[in-house]
Amino acid sequence: MQIYDIKLKTNIILGSSGYPSPQTFIDCVKILNCEMITVAVRRLKKSENNNFLNLIKKTKCTILPNTAGCLSIDEAVVTAEMAREIFQTDLIKLEVIEDDLTLKPSMKNTIKAGEKLLKKGFKVLPYTTDDIKFVKTMKSIGCKVIMPWGSQIGSGRGLENPDKLLKIRNEIEDLTLIIDAGIGRISHVCEAFELGYDGVLLNTAISKANYPKKFAQALKLSIDAAKISIDSGLIPIRNFATASTTNIGMPFKKK
Repeated sequence: MQIYDIKLKTNIILGSSGYPSPQTFIDCVKILNCEMITVAVRRLKKSENNNFLNLIKKTKCTILPNTAGCLSIDEAVVTAEMAREIFQTDLIKLEVIEDDLTLKPSMKNTIKAGEKLLKKGFKVLPYTTDDIKFVKTMKSIGCKVIMPWGSQIGSGRGLENPDKLLKIRNEIEDLTLIIDAGIGRISHVCEAFELGYDGVLLNTAISKANYPKKFAQALKLSIDAAKISIDSGLIPIRNFATASTTNIGMPFKKK
């Protein structure tokens, strides 16, 4: 999976919050052979910063800081600048939400914040809805990786509008597209890959599972299964029935 100038062998980006213990988080990273993890800069607690940063470094993963919780353009830009200083990276997962209830990405503010950050030399990965106009605008301003949602953050509802997501994939073939938010089941991850998406970012589905490491193990198996099935050459989806057997040799079939 290509993230700007970084080539990842795996196509899962893992969130880093809400795990029952630091060791569980580390174990899940290892199980998935994860190479990139995302960190919410604004939610770092001062009293825990050193321990948390040491834990993050221990994973040896590429850090993708994010601007989770930002409600304005200025908040997002300042948070991104803090992230660049803390983590020494130009990568930033841009999240600018409309409100604290729905956590829906704000199209207007995400675009404006994205423009400012790109001018400052950031490699921006914007979190968007499944609105193709939103996605195409982020591409037009210079984003090389875009992260449409499957459904609302933490909802576990999966890909609520697969037709919209497929349209995005079909019309934007030259960028890395990653499903972000709403994942709750292994089947949701498989569906994302079957739609042609390059990767999936998930956090709640694994960190809040009763047994996160078991979920991670199942996720690893499902990714391998999805890849093999896609490589086998999936049959096309049709809006009509297609008989799997021939009419030849049917004695009572009228010609």
